Amino acid sequence: MSAARLDVTSVEVALYQEKGRRFRFRGERHRGLWEIFCLDRGRAYVRVGTRRFQAAPGECFLYPAGAFHQHQATRGHAPHYITVAFRARGGRFLAPLHGRRAVLPPELRTLLARVVAESSGGRPPRDPASAALQRALLTQFLVEWLRTAQRHERSLRKAGSAEREVYREKAAHEAVEKALRHVEEHVAEDVSLEAAARAAGVSPSYLRQLARRHLGYSLREAQKRTRVAYAKHLLSQSAGNVKTVAAAAGYESAASFARVFRAVTGQSPSAYARTIAARGPTPWRG
Repeated sequence: MSAARLDVTSVEVALYQEKGRRFRFRGERHRGLWEIFCLDRGRAYVRVGTRRFQAAPGECFLYPAGAFHQHQATRGHAPHYITVAFRARGGRFLAPLHGRRAVLPPELRTLLARVVAESSGGRPPRDPASAALQRALLTQFLVEWLRTAQRHERSLRKAGSAEREVYREKAAHEAVEKALRHVEEHVAEDVSLEAAARAAGVSPSYLRQLARRHLGYSLREAQKRTRVAYAKHLLSQSAGNVKTVAAAAGYESAASFARVFRAVTGQSPSAYARTIAARGPTPWRG
Protein backbone atom coordinates (compact mmCIF):
# COMPACT_ATOMS: atom_id res chain seq x y z
CA MET A 1 0.00 0.00 0.00
CA SER A 2 1.32 3.45 -0.89
CA ALA A 3 0.07 7.04 -0.78
CA ALA A 4 0.32 7.08 -4.58
CA ARG A 5 -2.70 4.79 -4.78
CA LEU A 6 -4.69 6.28 -1.87
CA ASP A 7 -5.08 10.03 -1.61
CA VAL A 8 -7.32 12.04 0.74
CA THR A 9 -8.83 14.82 -1.40
CA SER A 10 -10.73 16.68 1.33
CA VAL A 11 -11.29 16.58 5.07
CA GLU A 12 -14.88 17.65 5.76
CA VAL A 13 -14.90 17.22 9.56
CA ALA A 14 -12.12 16.58 12.07
CA LEU A 15 -12.94 17.16 15.71
CA TYR A 16 -12.68 15.82 19.24
CA GLN A 17 -16.06 15.34 20.91
CA GLU A 18 -16.93 14.91 24.59
CA LYS A 19 -20.34 13.40 25.18
CA GLY A 20 -22.35 12.65 28.31
CA ARG A 21 -23.44 9.34 29.78
CA ARG A 22 -26.80 9.50 28.02
CA PHE A 23 -25.41 10.36 24.61
CA ARG A 24 -27.03 8.64 21.66
CA PHE A 25 -26.38 9.29 17.98
CA ARG A 26 -29.30 7.80 16.04
CA GLY A 27 -27.20 7.18 12.96
CA GLU A 28 -26.73 8.30 9.37
CA ARG A 29 -25.03 7.41 6.12
CA HIS A 30 -22.84 9.56 3.83
CA ARG A 31 -22.63 9.13 0.08
CA GLY A 32 -19.01 9.29 -1.07
CA LEU A 33 -17.76 10.20 2.40
CA TRP A 34 -15.75 7.98 4.74
CA GLU A 35 -15.73 8.53 8.48
CA ILE A 36 -13.30 7.54 11.22
CA PHE A 37 -14.55 6.99 14.76
CA CYS A 38 -11.82 6.58 17.39
CA LEU A 39 -12.77 6.25 21.06
CA ASP A 40 -10.44 8.05 23.47
CA ARG A 41 -12.23 7.69 26.80
CA GLY A 42 -15.29 5.92 28.20
CA ARG A 43 -17.23 3.18 26.46
CA ALA A 44 -19.56 3.22 23.45
CA TYR A 45 -21.80 0.98 21.41
CA VAL A 46 -20.89 1.17 17.72
CA ARG A 47 -22.87 -0.07 14.74
CA VAL A 48 -21.37 -0.26 11.25
CA GLY A 49 -23.84 -1.62 8.72
CA THR A 50 -25.18 -4.81 10.31
CA ARG A 51 -22.25 -5.30 12.70
CA ARG A 52 -22.39 -4.15 16.32
CA PHE A 53 -19.51 -3.63 18.75
CA GLN A 54 -18.90 -2.45 22.27
CA ALA A 55 -15.89 -0.17 21.91
CA ALA A 56 -13.18 0.45 24.50
CA PRO A 57 -10.64 3.32 24.67
CA GLY A 58 -8.09 3.17 21.86
CA GLU A 59 -10.38 1.31 19.47
CA CYS A 60 -11.08 2.81 16.05
CA PHE A 61 -13.58 2.10 13.29
CA LEU A 62 -13.82 3.15 9.66
CA TYR A 63 -17.37 3.75 8.44
CA PRO A 64 -17.40 3.00 4.69
CA ALA A 65 -18.84 5.54 2.28
CA GLY A 66 -22.59 4.99 2.07
CA ALA A 67 -22.75 2.63 5.06
CA PHE A 68 -25.20 3.29 7.88
CA HIS A 69 -23.45 3.92 11.20
CA GLN A 70 -24.38 4.96 14.69
CA HIS A 71 -22.86 5.10 18.17
CA GLN A 72 -24.00 5.82 21.69
CA ALA A 73 -22.76 5.79 25.27
CA THR A 74 -22.89 2.59 27.26
CA ARG A 75 -24.61 2.78 30.62
CA GLY A 76 -22.59 4.86 33.05
CA HIS A 77 -19.84 5.84 30.60
CA ALA A 78 -19.39 9.21 28.90
CA PRO A 79 -17.60 8.66 25.57
CA HIS A 80 -14.90 11.04 24.31
CA TYR A 81 -13.91 10.39 20.73
CA ILE A 82 -12.40 11.68 17.50
CA THR A 83 -14.52 11.96 14.38
CA VAL A 84 -12.95 12.54 10.97
CA ALA A 85 -15.06 12.60 7.80
CA PHE A 86 -13.23 12.75 4.47
CA ARG A 87 -13.24 12.09 0.75
CA ALA A 88 -10.52 10.13 -1.00
CA ARG A 89 -9.30 8.85 -4.35
CA GLY A 90 -8.49 5.14 -4.37
CA GLY A 91 -11.00 4.57 -1.58
CA ARG A 92 -11.39 0.95 -2.69
CA PHE A 93 -8.06 0.26 -0.99
CA LEU A 94 -9.77 1.00 2.33
CA ALA A 95 -12.00 -2.07 1.98
CA PRO A 96 -9.91 -4.21 4.43
CA LEU A 97 -10.77 -1.68 7.17
CA HIS A 98 -14.51 -1.45 6.51
CA GLY A 99 -16.69 -2.29 9.49
CA ARG A 100 -13.86 -3.75 11.55
CA ARG A 101 -12.59 -2.99 15.03
CA ALA A 102 -8.94 -1.90 15.33
CA VAL A 103 -6.77 -1.18 18.34
CA LEU A 104 -4.27 1.28 16.96
CA PRO A 105 -0.76 1.81 18.36
CA PRO A 106 -0.09 5.10 20.19
CA GLU A 107 1.87 6.59 17.29
CA LEU A 108 -1.13 6.23 14.97
CA ARG A 109 -3.52 7.77 17.50
CA THR A 110 -1.07 10.66 17.84
CA LEU A 111 -1.06 11.05 14.06
CA LEU A 112 -4.86 11.18 14.05
CA ALA A 113 -4.75 13.82 16.80
CA ARG A 114 -2.50 15.93 14.55
CA VAL A 115 -5.16 15.73 11.83
CA VAL A 116 -7.70 17.14 14.30
CA ALA A 117 -5.27 19.81 15.51
CA GLU A 118 -5.04 21.23 11.98
CA SER A 119 -8.80 21.78 11.75
CA SER A 120 -10.60 25.03 12.50
CA GLY A 121 -13.51 24.37 14.84
CA GLY A 122 -13.86 20.90 13.36
CA ARG A 123 -13.90 22.26 9.80
CA PRO A 124 -11.08 22.34 7.23
CA PRO A 125 -8.44 24.99 7.97
CA ARG A 126 -8.69 28.24 6.02
CA ASP A 127 -4.98 28.29 5.27
CA PRO A 128 -4.29 26.25 2.08
CA ALA A 129 -0.94 25.04 3.49
CA SER A 130 -2.61 23.76 6.67
CA ALA A 131 -5.35 22.10 4.61
CA ALA A 132 -2.74 20.37 2.44
CA LEU A 133 -0.85 19.24 5.54
CA GLN A 134 -4.06 17.91 7.08
CA ARG A 135 -4.84 15.87 3.98
CA ALA A 136 -1.29 14.53 3.89
CA LEU A 137 -1.41 13.57 7.56
CA LEU A 138 -4.71 11.77 7.12
CA THR A 139 -3.42 9.95 4.03
CA GLN A 140 -0.38 8.85 6.02
CA PHE A 141 -2.62 7.75 8.88
CA LEU A 142 -4.77 5.60 6.59
CA VAL A 143 -1.78 4.04 4.86
CA GLU A 144 -0.17 3.17 8.20
CA TRP A 145 -3.48 1.81 9.48
CA LEU A 146 -3.73 -0.44 6.43
CA ARG A 147 -0.18 -1.66 6.93
CA THR A 148 -0.90 -2.38 10.59
CA ALA A 149 -4.01 -4.33 9.60
CA GLN A 150 -2.06 -6.31 6.99
CA ARG A 151 0.63 -7.24 9.53
CA HIS A 152 -2.08 -8.31 11.95
CA GLU A 153 -3.73 -10.49 9.30
CA ARG A 154 -0.41 -12.14 8.45
CA SER A 155 0.25 -12.91 12.11
CA LEU A 156 -3.25 -14.38 12.46
CA ARG A 157 -2.75 -16.56 9.40
CA LYS A 158 0.60 -17.71 10.72
CA ALA A 159 -0.89 -18.49 14.11
CA GLY A 160 -3.83 -20.21 12.45
CA SER A 161 -1.47 -22.30 10.35
CA ALA A 162 0.47 -23.34 13.47
CA GLU A 163 -2.76 -24.24 15.26
CA ARG A 164 -3.93 -26.28 12.28
CA GLU A 165 -0.59 -28.10 12.23
CA VAL A 166 -0.91 -28.90 15.95
CA TYR A 167 -4.45 -30.17 15.32
CA ARG A 168 -3.31 -32.32 12.40
CA GLU A 169 -0.49 -33.81 14.45
CA LYS A 170 -2.85 -34.54 17.32
CA ALA A 171 -5.35 -36.17 14.96
CA ALA A 172 -2.56 -38.19 13.34
CA HIS A 173 -1.31 -39.38 16.73
CA GLU A 174 -4.84 -40.38 17.74
CA ALA A 175 -5.30 -42.28 14.47
CA VAL A 176 -2.12 -44.29 15.10
CA GLU A 177 -3.22 -44.97 18.69
CA LYS A 178 -6.60 -46.25 17.47
CA ALA A 179 -4.94 -48.50 14.94
CA LEU A 180 -2.56 -49.92 17.57
CA ARG A 181 -5.45 -50.44 19.97
CA HIS A 182 -7.29 -52.38 17.26
CA VAL A 183 -4.21 -54.54 16.70
CA GLU A 184 -3.95 -55.19 20.46
CA GLU A 185 -7.63 -56.10 20.76
CA HIS A 186 -7.22 -58.59 17.90
CA VAL A 187 -3.73 -59.74 18.80
CA ALA A 188 -4.31 -63.34 17.80
CA GLU A 189 -5.70 -62.33 14.38
CA ASP A 190 -3.94 -61.31 11.21
CA VAL A 191 -5.16 -57.68 11.20
CA SER A 192 -5.04 -56.18 7.73
CA LEU A 193 -3.98 -52.62 7.01
CA GLU A 194 -7.50 -51.93 5.73
CA ALA A 195 -9.12 -53.15 8.98
CA ALA A 196 -6.77 -51.08 11.12
CA ALA A 197 -7.43 -48.03 8.93
CA ARG A 198 -11.21 -48.44 9.35
CA ALA A 199 -10.75 -48.58 13.10
CA ALA A 200 -8.60 -45.44 12.99
CA GLY A 201 -11.00 -43.59 10.69
CA VAL A 202 -8.40 -42.91 7.97
CA SER A 203 -7.47 -44.38 4.60
CA PRO A 204 -5.05 -47.32 4.41
CA SER A 205 -2.47 -45.31 2.47
CA TYR A 206 -2.61 -42.47 5.01
CA LEU A 207 -2.30 -44.91 7.93
CA ARG A 208 0.75 -46.43 6.25
CA GLN A 209 2.33 -42.95 6.13
CA LEU A 210 1.35 -42.16 9.73
CA ALA A 211 2.80 -45.42 11.05
CA ARG A 212 6.13 -44.73 9.36
CA ARG A 213 6.20 -41.16 10.65
CA HIS A 214 5.01 -41.73 14.21
CA LEU A 215 6.37 -45.22 14.90
CA GLY A 216 9.34 -45.41 12.59
CA TYR A 217 8.18 -48.74 11.17
CA SER A 218 5.25 -50.34 9.36
CA LEU A 219 1.94 -51.45 10.86
CA ARG A 220 2.93 -55.04 10.06
CA GLU A 221 6.02 -54.58 12.22
CA ALA A 222 3.83 -53.03 14.92
CA GLN A 223 1.60 -56.09 14.85
CA LYS A 224 4.64 -58.36 15.19
CA ARG A 225 5.90 -56.40 18.19
CA THR A 226 2.43 -56.39 19.73
CA ARG A 227 2.20 -60.17 19.49
CA VAL A 228 5.63 -60.54 21.09
CA ALA A 229 4.62 -58.17 23.89
CA TYR A 230 1.50 -60.23 24.49
CA ALA A 231 3.56 -63.43 24.50
CA LYS A 232 5.95 -61.91 27.07
CA HIS A 233 2.92 -61.07 29.20
CA LEU A 234 1.66 -64.66 29.00
CA LEU A 235 5.10 -66.06 29.77
CA SER A 236 5.38 -63.75 32.79
CA GLN A 237 2.13 -65.07 34.19
CA SER A 238 3.34 -68.67 34.26
CA ALA A 239 5.98 -70.89 32.80
CA GLY A 240 3.39 -71.92 30.22
CA ASN A 241 3.98 -74.18 27.28
CA VAL A 242 5.63 -72.22 24.44
CA LYS A 243 3.34 -73.87 21.90
CA THR A 244 0.27 -72.74 23.85
CA VAL A 245 1.61 -69.19 24.12
CA ALA A 246 2.43 -69.17 20.40
CA ALA A 247 -1.16 -70.13 19.54
CA ALA A 248 -2.57 -67.48 21.90
CA ALA A 249 -0.37 -64.88 20.24
CA GLY A 250 -1.67 -65.84 16.79
CA TYR A 251 1.11 -68.08 15.50
CA GLU A 252 0.32 -71.37 13.79
CA SER A 253 3.58 -73.03 14.84
CA ALA A 254 5.94 -72.75 17.79
CA ALA A 255 8.86 -72.57 15.36
CA SER A 256 7.62 -69.44 13.58
CA PHE A 257 6.73 -67.90 16.92
CA ALA A 258 10.21 -68.60 18.32
CA ARG A 259 11.83 -67.12 15.20
CA VAL A 260 9.88 -63.85 15.51
CA PHE A 261 10.33 -63.72 19.28
CA ARG A 262 14.10 -64.05 18.97
CA ALA A 263 14.21 -61.39 16.22
CA VAL A 264 12.42 -58.91 18.46
CA THR A 265 13.90 -59.72 21.89
CA GLY A 266 17.25 -61.33 21.06
CA GLN A 267 16.42 -64.51 22.94
CA SER A 268 14.17 -67.54 22.63
CA PRO A 269 10.76 -67.74 24.38
CA SER A 270 12.00 -70.51 26.70
CA ALA A 271 15.09 -68.52 27.68
CA TYR A 272 12.91 -65.50 28.37
CA ALA A 273 10.55 -67.62 30.48
CA ARG A 274 13.44 -68.80 32.66
CA THR A 275 14.40 -65.25 33.55
CA ILE A 276 10.92 -63.93 34.10
CA ALA A 277 10.90 -64.65 37.84
CA ALA A 278 13.49 -61.94 38.36
CA ARG A 279 11.50 -59.44 36.31
CA GLY A 280 8.02 -59.75 37.70
CA PRO A 281 4.77 -59.81 35.68
CA THR A 282 4.84 -58.02 32.34
CA PRO A 283 1.77 -55.75 31.94
CA TRP A 284 -0.50 -55.87 28.94
CA ARG A 285 -2.73 -53.08 27.63
CA GLY A 286 -5.13 -55.17 25.62
